[in-house]
Amino acid sequence: MLVLSSLLDEILDLGLNSTLGDDQLAFLGVKCYADGSLTSYNANIAQGYAFDPCHHGHVYHSDRELADLIGRAHAVGLQTGTHAQGDAAIQSTLDAIELAQKATPRPDARHRIEHCGLPSDAEIARMANLGVFAVNQPQHHYLYGAAVAKAVGPGGERYNPLASLLRGGVEVALSSDAPVALPDPLLAVYAAVTRASIDGGTVGDGSERITVAQALYAHTLGAARSIHRETSVGSLSPGKFADMILLDRNPMKVPYEEIADVRVLARC
Repeated sequence: MLVLSSLLDEILDLGLNSTLGDDQLAFLGVKCYADGSLTSYNANIAQGYAFDPCHHGHVYHSDRELADLIGRAHAVGLQTGTHAQGDAAIQSTLDAIELAQKATPRPDARHRIEHCGLPSDAEIARMANLGVFAVNQPQHHYLYGAAVAKAVGPGGERYNPLASLLRGGVEVALSSDAPVALPDPLLAVYAAVTRASIDGGTVGDGSERITVAQALYAHTLGAARSIHRETSVGSLSPGKFADMILLDRNPMKVPYEEIADVRVLARC
């Protein structure tokens, strides 16, 4: 559980500077917002939107305010997850994390960028250097990729650049962003592997596709690592919770176009 940054003062007053909870629900840190969504033209992008290059989207905080929020949370040992879709918002978030690490060095902090829709190559390199996780939702480009490409213009087809993130050494977790998209991991894997669009086309030229193994890892052990839980969940290993499902087909062996149709027969 991440608590909204608007409650950071209360969190610090209560002394919640470490995890609180149990294996069912635990407090992890703070959720920040750097910008809005791409399809509503509210994500903060440097180049401006296709319909108006002077329109760069929306920011929730000034760079100084965002750095203050992330810095204060970081200083007491909390993890942050910051909603940042546009490249300008991602840059501001990375600037804040870098300042926080310089003020209070913390190895393996695993701060997260939620969505991370349009990071530049330079920002991907910074994320890898800072140990920042990307938490992407492949169903976003499946449902909204064509709209994002139209709204952003050149570069918009790179939305959710999973292959570039992985090649750049960034650890990736996959999720659904429910209720924005259905909590359907196999549909997310399908979208990540195929870059398919709901309109029947594809998003981009295919260069941002990842393998089935990479997508499954990002939705299991990668997701567990993004919340410091890889020793208890995320893979089938001795000592971990027996969190298992039985599928009607092996998603590693079916044709890519059938991955979304794989059904869960039982949960254990």
